[in-house]
Amino acid sequence: MTDPAPVVEPLLLGYGLSSDQGSIGFCGVYLVQTPRRRILFDCGHAGRRRALHRALARHGLGVRDVDTLVLSHAHYDHVQNADLFTRAQVFLHPAERALAPGDPVTPPWTDAIFAGLALHDGVDGLELAPGVTITGLPGHTAGSLGLTVETADGTALLTGDAVPSSRALRAGRATTAASEDAAAASIELVRTRADVVYPGHDRPFTIEAGLPGRYLFPRVDLEVLAPDPLTDDPPAPS
Repeated sequence: MTDPAPVVEPLLLGYGLSSDQGSIGFCGVYLVQTPRRRILFDCGHAGRRRALHRALARHGLGVRDVDTLVLSHAHYDHVQNADLFTRAQVFLHPAERALAPGDPVTPPWTDAIFAGLALHDGVDGLELAPGVTITGLPGHTAGSLGLTVETADGTALLTGDAVPSSRALRAGRATTAASEDAAAASIELVRTRADVVYPGHDRPFTIEAGLPGRYLFPRVDLEVLAPDPLTDDPPAPS
């Protein structure tokens, strides 16, 4: 009897948000469930820590229930919550451990996050479970990784920022890239291999005739909750 196909479930959707103060940095966080492993792909930054706990709880899970964490790359918005997963095997490409001096999105204290983790080399072609394979997607960074998941509905590719959005796939260009040529080749790989893309900073979408097709989930706009403490009136008591 064969195992059922793995299932991909978004825990936190990605957003491509920026401001005059910089990027908000909300990446997609995805859960891959198989009979043998419970795999998290990326984990977001500390500003989404409570949201990540809530998202896991909605699936009846806590951080101790995740046995595998795959980090697409070492940028802060994808790795800061990794310290929560001390019981998990953590996969990261070796090139991502060599932090670039002065890289504004991989600060030196990233090493401190990795120090307490069971780090393993994430490399192209490494099978984590039947139907779940690490896929090299270099370009955005030298060691960018994706995850290919053979689901019951076709091939899903979790891409991190190798394909941050449907717009990037349509254009054939990633955001800031360590290598433009490698980034373009990785996007082409995703375009030709995937039936569904789970991107770094956008909603999951289908691929149809090599182009973005339809989103799998409706748009959910973020709501700004905190008032300005000096100028906004507090809400009336209920």
